[in-house]
Order: sequence, then C-alpha cells, then structure tokens
Amino acid sequence: MTKPDAMLRVRLGTTDTHYRGNLIPAATVMRLFADCSTEIGIRDNGRAGMLAAYEGAEFLAPLRVGDYVEIRATVLSRGRRSRRVALEAWRLAAAPGEGAVSRDYTLYDPPELVARATMISVAPRPADSAAQG
Repeated sequence: MTKPDAMLRVRLGTTDTHYRGNLIPAATVMRLFADCSTEIGIRDNGRAGMLAAYEGAEFLAPLRVGDYVEIRATVLSRGRRSRRVALEAWRLAAAPGEGAVSRDYTLYDPPELVARATMISVAPRPADSAAQG
C-alpha cells in the first residue's frame, strides 16, 4: 500500500448530520476530502488549491454519528498549477447503533473502505503574476 500524501482522522459528530438515524450525508465526506486535499496544496506551494472537478465519487457504506474515519489523499499526477488526487475514506471504528444494548464500538482491522473519489484541484496564481498580466 502506498503511503498517502495527506491524512486526516476524525470522529463524526452530531453537527455532521441532519438525517434521521444519525446518518452522515455524503457532503460531509466530500468536505473531508477537500480538507485533506487542501493539506497537499499547502505542503506543495503554501496555498490551498481550488476544486476544479471531481472525476467520480463512490459511497460504498453508510457512516453514522460517532464513527471514526480516516481520510487518505494520494497525488496521482501534478501539472504546472493542477494536481489530480485520489481520495479514500476508511472507517476505523463504528459507533453502536441507535437502541443498541452494547455501548461497545466495532473496531475494523483492517479498516473498511466507505468512500472514494478522484478530484482535480488548481492552485491559484500568485498575486504578483496575476497583476502582471
């Protein structure tokens, strides 16, 4: 397995959802993908990149409030001002479901792939070169 260029671990909370059954919307995962990709831009050139496109996104399993996820971002290719990034969301631990008798989390070893996408981000031009023309 290739070491990711950026990684983010979070516990999904009640502020991440508005759905019944504590389901997490796909938009929350997409936001986490963008956060992880931003780290790559900051490391590359000190600036956050801007989303140009998603080539595709797949949501393979539902996430719920309390789940622990790890977002991994790997650069597939770099252009002069753009980069193509593979993103994955892995569930590390699942919170007990609503009405569950046990309060124990389910740990995943190995982690469970729950979403993946490929995005293209573009680095903004430096302010001085934009002013020149």
